[in-house]
Parts: sequence; C-alpha cells; structure tokens
Amino acid sequence: MAGRAMSRGRVGAALLVPVAAVMTVGAVWQYLARPSAPARRAPPEATSPQGGMARSGSPDKPRRPGPAGPGDWFEDVTARSGVLHAYSTGMEHGHLSILESLGGGVALFDADGDGDLDLFLPGGGGYTGDERRTIVGRPSSLWRNEGDLRFTDVTAAAGIETTGLYSHGVAIADYDRDGLDDLVVTGYGGLLLFHNEGGWFTDATAAAGLSARTVAGGMPAWGTSAAWADFDGDGDADLVVCRYVNWSFATHRRCWYHDESLADVCPPRSFAPLPAALYRNDGDGTFTDVAEMVGMLEPMHVASMKGLGVVAADLNDDRRPDIYMANDTTSNLLFLNRGDRFEERGVAAGVAHDDRGLANGSMGIAVGDPFGSGRPSLLVTNYQHEVPALYRNDGDGHFTFASRSSGVTAVGLSFVGFGTTFADFDQDGWEDIAIVNGHVIRHPQGTTIAQRPVLARNAGRGRFIVVSDEGGTYFRAAHHGRGLAGGDLDDDGAVDLVVSHVDEPVVVLHNRAGHGRGWIGVDLADGARRDRVGTRVALECGGTRQHRFVIGGGTYLSHGDRRLLFGLGDDAPPRADVTVTWPDGSVSRWDGLAAGRYHRLERDDPAAVMEGRAVSR
Repeated sequence: MAGRAMSRGRVGAALLVPVAAVMTVGAVWQYLARPSAPARRAPPEATSPQGGMARSGSPDKPRRPGPAGPGDWFEDVTARSGVLHAYSTGMEHGHLSILESLGGGVALFDADGDGDLDLFLPGGGGYTGDERRTIVGRPSSLWRNEGDLRFTDVTAAAGIETTGLYSHGVAIADYDRDGLDDLVVTGYGGLLLFHNEGGWFTDATAAAGLSARTVAGGMPAWGTSAAWADFDGDGDADLVVCRYVNWSFATHRRCWYHDESLADVCPPRSFAPLPAALYRNDGDGTFTDVAEMVGMLEPMHVASMKGLGVVAADLNDDRRPDIYMANDTTSNLLFLNRGDRFEERGVAAGVAHDDRGLANGSMGIAVGDPFGSGRPSLLVTNYQHEVPALYRNDGDGHFTFASRSSGVTAVGLSFVGFGTTFADFDQDGWEDIAIVNGHVIRHPQGTTIAQRPVLARNAGRGRFIVVSDEGGTYFRAAHHGRGLAGGDLDDDGAVDLVVSHVDEPVVVLHNRAGHGRGWIGVDLADGARRDRVGTRVALECGGTRQHRFVIGGGTYLSHGDRRLLFGLGDDAPPRADVTVTWPDGSVSRWDGLAAGRYHRLERDDPAAVMEGRAVSR
C-alpha cells in the first residue's frame, strides 16, 4: 500500500440459533450439530459418490490402486516415486476435536535451485500428556526431485523442524529477494518461517517477528491457508494468513448430529471466528501485521473470518493483487486492493454466497480462465449438499454464479470438497478441474467418510463434463482427501498432481492425458526479483488466445507449480506468441516461441518487444 499502513519509510461464543431459522438443504456440518441438544431430523439421503445410496456413516477405507488403464488420465506412481508420508491428526485418541478435521497441504517448489519441483509435506500433529490434551506437532518432510518421478527424503539435512506446531498449510515465496524460495508453514499455534540457504533452511520465525502463538484476547493463533503477494507495490512479498476458529480444550464440547448416542466433531458454528493477519514485509527480514490498519478487521469482516482457503490475485485488472478468502459456514470475503487500504466487496461482487444467497461451508479456491474470457474466474469447493461454486468474472467488478450453467453441478451433492485446481490436463487449450474430497465428521448421513475425487473436462468455453471414471485408479477409489497441488514433476509439459489425505499416505499422480499434444511452458523471471503475483500471460497460437495468471496461495493449504502451462491441442502450429503484462502495468512480448518446451522469460530481456511502460501505483 502506498499509505502509512503498508509502506515502510465479533468475538465471543457462537450462538445456537433454531434450525428452522438458518437451515439450508442438507447443510449438516453447518447447522445440525448440537452440544447435548435434543435429536433433530436427519437431512434427506443423497446419492453416493460410488453410485446408489451411501451407507450412513460408513468409514470406507481407501482402496489401494491397481494398474492404470490405457485411457486413464493419471497413473498412480506413488510407489515408484519413493514418497512415503502420511499426515497425522491424533484422532486415534478419541477427542473428536475440530482440530483433527482440517488435514494438511502440499507444496511443489524448487527447494535446492536445480530447476526441478521438490515436494514439501506438513506433518500434522497429535496429543500427549496424562490426559492426551497437550497438543503437539508431528514431523513434516521435504523430498528432493531426482528426476524420472523419483524423490529422496532430505528432511534431516534440510533442517526444517515443525514439531512445535500442529501443522496444516504451506506457502512459498522469495521474501528476501535472494533468488531462493522460502517457505512458511501454518498451523495450530501460529506459523513458522523458514529461510532458504541453498537447499537447507534456517528457522527465521522469531527474527522476522512472526512467533506470536495467540491473537487478540488470548485466543489461539490457528493459521490455515496463506498466500504471498506484493500488496503494497514495493517489490517485496507480503503475507496474508487466514485463521479458523477459537477452539481449544477449554472451549471443547460434545456434539452430535442425527443420533444423540453418536458423539461427533463439532461444527465451526460452535466456535468464535479468528481474525486474519496481513504481514507487511518491512524489507529487512521482519514483518508487521497491518490487517487492522488497512481496513481488513472491521467487526463485520471478522465475524465471517472462519478462514480455510485464501488466494491473492488481481481479480479486477487494476494491477494490484486482491485477497479472496473462503470461510467455513460464513460469507466469503473479497478484499479489493485500493493501494493504501482494502475494501471488502464480496457481496457486491457476487462471490460471498451461492446462487440462493446463502453462505456455504467453503474450503478450497482455484483461479483460472475456463471460459476463455481473458479474465480470472474463481472456483470454490464446499460442503456436502452444496455444489462447488464457479464464479464467472464478468469484467465489470461483478461475478456470476455459473455452477449450474457450466455443468459443474453434475458432480453431485455428496462431496465435501477441499483442494482444487484449474489446469489443462489434456492439453486441448481449455482448463479442466480437479477436486479432492473427504468428510470431516465421523457419522455423516447420505454419504461416506472417504470419498472419490472429481475430474471434470472442459469441453470448451466453460462447459464441463465429469470424467472421474477416466481419471485413473486413484479417481475410481474413495479417499479422505485434503490438500492438492498441481505441477509438472517431470518437465514433460503435463500437469501432474500430488494429494495429501487425513491419516492416509500422500499420493503422486502422473499425467498421461496430454501426451502427444502440443504445449508451451512459461517460467517468468525478474532481474530485480520482484514478486510476480498479479502478472497476466496471454498466448496466441493458431488463431486462438489463452490466458494464465500468477497467483499467491490458492487450492487448500497448498502451493502448486508457479510455471504456466498452455496446451495447444492436436496439429498445433510449432510456434506461438506470448505477451506478459507485469504487475506494474508494463508489457513484454515474445514472438515465435517454440512449442514443446519451457521458456524462461526475463522481464528485462532486450529480445522482448516492450509495449507500454510502468504505471504509477
């Protein structure tokens, strides 16, 4: 922000309102749980993701994959990859705490500077002590990419120690502009900042001023998803962290849903919200929380802050990264960046609620251009009996709820969605959708705990067809999914997937759908190492035009490949033209880039054709 806040030089108990006043169709998580309340009528049965009617409360165990079929989009290569990691929750101790429901994320980034995508996996946590009520962290892991889809565990040598935190999320950026990607890990008890020293890491949390473990009123600093972006235009990456609810064993209670004898995890409406944080990068290795100073913590905003997902992206084409926050059972928030402050416009823009005007149980976020409009649209994953929300960007400051018209509602109402991404998996020039699912309570009705992931093919201009059965063995089985990150693990031009689960091993999926089709990859660079969130890239090839956007955060608790991939389809011309609009408004163009390879595009490349000049922010 240019003003003082960002430049350098309804807290309380959640009310239990009557079900009739607030209940939406099947909103089990949101409204039916009652602490020691009389039993309520269960919602209607829903179609099982496996087909037919699901068994109520069935804790279906995930099925291990068989061999991939000849037409499968993805092959499960986990065993071959060598990656062996499972996120821990501590649910075996029987607390039924909401802490155990969130799970963990995935980060794909080049940790050692060799050009390959390495893999970081938060470890989660558990309990210790006489009554098992002392919350502790479990080890996270870092995996070095050796090539050929094989990874080596380098956690011990890397120096990343997260056991002081019940970890959930991860976000990546070069916060000190030394050319190396650093990482922040979020969780119950605050966050941890690790500075990259060249493949090994030092804990910079305390030195950066980020070691607070509580927020206002002594509530726990329960961080979930995070996103890096240069919000104030000084070139340095700032950090936004959303937080969840005021749960601790002091506020823990017994809840149930359709049967009083079946104790279960309490819903988020049982707990007060926690304020998000916006940490300004002060440029000297330290950070200052300016969320209140820039207008993000007005009481009406904080009342909705039960945040699980967050993304930083330029959503209104003003060359400033905005913040979109997915909240659990409360209104989603859109903070538009006005330079020296943020203005919340979620309701006005049409992205706070679904098409019925109701808040959803929102978790994951994806940003992409599935309609081919050149504008970034939003996809938000939601709770059971709520459809994934696809908000089409209309370009006038408003979005249209397009889930029904696009065919996204065909995924059904049985899922509890988490990690998600837009990516052109089959390289036909249109961005497809992947979503991982899994329930958060122990005795759901009308569906199962483990759930199938969703794969939807974009048939053109945002018309989606569910093709999960063609996704491969992983997509044909039920899982307890949470984090999802997409990236090209073997540099073959196709977006692969890594998925984390609750108390189930991480899975590595190799993309086979796009092989044989043309593609171009773009790796953006800036000699001054300024943060690039908000950059827009347009590719023209064979009379068609595609757009990609550099974002911070997104998906759920995860970080995907920041290189940009464009599928060119069958019989594509061998070359394409690429135009890059940088965050300050300056434009660079490269003509005749060869297909079938990645191109590192330097902002100050003298070979690029410069169009326009930097604009004042």
